[in-house]
Order: sequence, then C-alpha cells, then structure tokens
Amino acid sequence: MDRSVEALWRRRAGAFWRESIPYFRDMTQSGLPGVVIMLLLAGLAGYALLLRNMPANFPFTLVGVIVLTPVLCWSPLRTWLREADIVFLVPREAEMGAYLRRSFRYNGLACFAAVLLVCAVYMPLYLAGPATTPALVIGLFALLLKLMNSAAAWRERQLVSLGARRTIRVLRWAATAVAAGALLQTELWKTAVYLVVVGGLFALLYARLSCYPVPWLTLIAEEQTTRRRYMAFFSAFADVPTESAAVRPRRYASWLARFVPYGQSHAFTYLYAHTLARTELGGIILRLTGLGMVSGTLSAYAGLWQGWGSAAVCLLFVWLSGIQLGSLAQSHRHSVWRLVYPLPDRTRHNAVLRVDRVASLICAVLIWLPHGILLPGQDGLAPALAALAVALVYVLALRPRRIRKLLTFDPDDD
Repeated sequence: MDRSVEALWRRRAGAFWRESIPYFRDMTQSGLPGVVIMLLLAGLAGYALLLRNMPANFPFTLVGVIVLTPVLCWSPLRTWLREADIVFLVPREAEMGAYLRRSFRYNGLACFAAVLLVCAVYMPLYLAGPATTPALVIGLFALLLKLMNSAAAWRERQLVSLGARRTIRVLRWAATAVAAGALLQTELWKTAVYLVVVGGLFALLYARLSCYPVPWLTLIAEEQTTRRRYMAFFSAFADVPTESAAVRPRRYASWLARFVPYGQSHAFTYLYAHTLARTELGGIILRLTGLGMVSGTLSAYAGLWQGWGSAAVCLLFVWLSGIQLGSLAQSHRHSVWRLVYPLPDRTRHNAVLRVDRVASLICAVLIWLPHGILLPGQDGLAPALAALAVALVYVLALRPRRIRKLLTFDPDDD
C-alpha cells in the first residue's frame, strides 16, 4: 500500500465524499435542488428585467464591491487533517509540502472557478452602466486578486498570534474591497500601482511576524469547523452522526437567551436557546439571515417583477433559514444526561418548538424588513404585505407541524 502523504490525502478526501453521498441523496429527495433551480431561473429572468429597465442612479460600483469582495477574500483550505495527526503525522512534517500542495490545488481551482462565475454574473450589470474597464481585464485582475488573497490567507494561518491573525484578516478584506472598487471605477494603471504598493506592505508585515512552518493546530481546527458545517447542513435532511460542537460566546446574540427564566420547567428552553446562539448552527443562521437581508435590499431596490419577485426572494430566504433551523430538533438527541435527570421529554419537545418559533420569527422579520421599507415607496405595498403574511403563516402554522414530525420520529423516544 502506498504510504506517501499524497496517497494519504487522496484516501481521506475520497472517504469524506463517500460518506457524504447518502446525505446528498437525502437532500436531493427533499426537493431542495428543484426549488433552488426554479428560483435561479426566476432570478435570471428578474436580472434580465433589471438590465432592460436600469435605474439612472443604480450603484454599480457599490454592488460590484459587495459581490466581489467576499468571493475574492474567502479562501477556504480543506486539508483533511485530524487531531491524531499531531502525534502520527508531525514526524513527517518535512514531507508535508506535497500534502499541502494537493490541498492548494483542490481548493484553488474551486475558488478561481467561483471568481470567474461571479464575474460572469456581474459583468452584464457592469457593462450596462458606466463601464471604464474591459470585462476581460476585470476577470484577469480578479484572478490576480484571488491569487494574492489565497497566498495572504495561508500566511495568516501560519501566524503565531491569534490577535495578529484577526487584525490582518480585517485589513486584508478592507484592502481588497478598495482594490475591487478601484478596478471597477478608476484607470487600470492606478489599480495596478495600488496592488503593488499594498501587496508589498502586506509582505513586509507578514515577514516581521512570528509564524509556524506548518500551522497544525490551525489547520486541524479549520478542518473540524468545515466538517461541522457540512454535518449541520446535512442534519436538516437526515439524521447524521453528531460531532463535538464548537462553542463560541457570540455576545452579540447570546444575550437573547438571558430572557429565559430559570427553573425546572424552562431547563430545556435555556439549553436549546444557548445551543442555537453559541454553536455553529447559530452562525449559519446569522449568515443566512444577513445574506437574505442583502439580497432583499437589492431586489427590493430594483423593484424586481413589480415587487413580486422581491417578495419571492424574501420567502426563499425565510424558507432556507427554516430548513437550517430544523437541525435544532436533532441537537442533544444522543446525550445520555437527558435520560438521567428527572426532566420529562415532553418538556424538551415544547422547548424545541418554543425556541424554533422565536428564532424563525426573528429571522423572518429581519429578512422581510428591507422589503417592507423599500417596496411601499415603489407601489409595492401589496407584495410586501403578501410576503409578510405568507412568512408568518409559514413560521406560526406550518413550521410547528414539521418540527413535531421530526420529534415524533426521534428513535431515542421509544
């Protein structure tokens, strides 16, 4: 058997995707891909309508910066490393260059493809406005920016200081946003000079900071986080093996759990409120809600399909956030302590329903808010009210039935 580090990388990558195939099958059977495809087709039709009826004051550059910056800066790295590798693989650190090169190729190709896809989607909008740079040049510079961000992200992973890592990441995102705006609005030579100067400054900054040759703990933690995100997504469609959840304070969200009163009757409510606020599931819901608000703002600002397309965007994100919230019903299902403490399982079911209802309602209102503010000023009061009514019916009437069904088929309740 081949014992090289490259063969180890291939075995681990193949094992992960083989384990994931059944969950992808369950997701397909749920009907989610069909709904997403139909909504994408509707979005393309609305995009074409926006291009034909472009508002005179449309913020072309701002939209471009908002769309391009995340895909240029976000540079994930799947290494398939595990905690046991600290003992068994660290002695082979001299060979890890070949192992990491496979990870760079694996993730880099997908990231570059994502950059080209986003550029291709944005280019018609950019060319419909005051385009100052050819589309091909923008694509090439976007790939260059992605390459620079990928290299910088690796250097950040190598840094010893966590505080320095976070600070430089914020600076890198801000510098990339400025570069994207310059690329879309100013002369090309100015953008090139800016990239050379900023790239040199970041290179000097990285060179002065202490770093590890191979940041084992950082790579292992990142791999665990990625696996948990996959499992949190799959758990909305099937029962998946639970892994240790990463707990983060999230003081900007966990304060909501303080409104839960102490007492035996509220024990499970307190548990599930903190589970949602402090685990990876809460992070997914927050990001999805934020994306829904941004997408809602853009679609409502454009008056997509006389407001009805905007209402459809609102309901799509309300539904997607509800799908992810369904994972909360599977949290703590395999915990032994809930069978030991004298707390009836009926109170657990009621707590899941209560936390799910409150969280779904907060997400639905936040997602609907841009539509409720922008659509009435464009004669879109009826679509805004219709979206709100359907969202409330979904949250207050339809979701409780789905959550009860998930709890009813809980095998641990037999």
